[in-house]
Amino acid sequence: MSAVLQPEAGPRDRHAETFAQTLARLGGAQKGALGAPAYSRFVNRRMGRFLAAVAFHAGLTPNAVTAISAAFSAAGIALLALVSPSWPMGAAVTVCLVVGYALDSADGQLARLRGGGSPAGEWLDHMVDATKVVSMPLALGLGFYLH
Repeated sequence: MSAVLQPEAGPRDRHAETFAQTLARLGGAQKGALGAPAYSRFVNRRMGRFLAAVAFHAGLTPNAVTAISAAFSAAGIALLALVSPSWPMGAAVTVCLVVGYALDSADGQLARLRGGGSPAGEWLDHMVDATKVVSMPLALGLGFYLH
């Protein structure tokens, strides 16, 4: 179940609050920890919270954050498939996928910060997630085949 910030929780105008206030509001609107993997709870959600606050103050929508997340993930997946394996390639893939995963957390947090998402936004997020889940092992297999 996802929490939605109530109007009394603070202003929704990005110009009416500081970055620290936005982070504090986001801290109160997190999903429950029950059943969440440790990486998601302790690393990814915190990175996502920071990125959601940045996106909020930049005036981005949750769907825009989803698109940026998809671009980072797609770049990492493409590197995995098309670039010859090496330590620098591995580091680049890692950075792309970690940032993409953090932004995937940020889009939902941004939606909660703005008062809730839309069915179309949830559908977009789930379609991007499903595409990542399917394309990552395919890219790995293609990379093994090509290199």
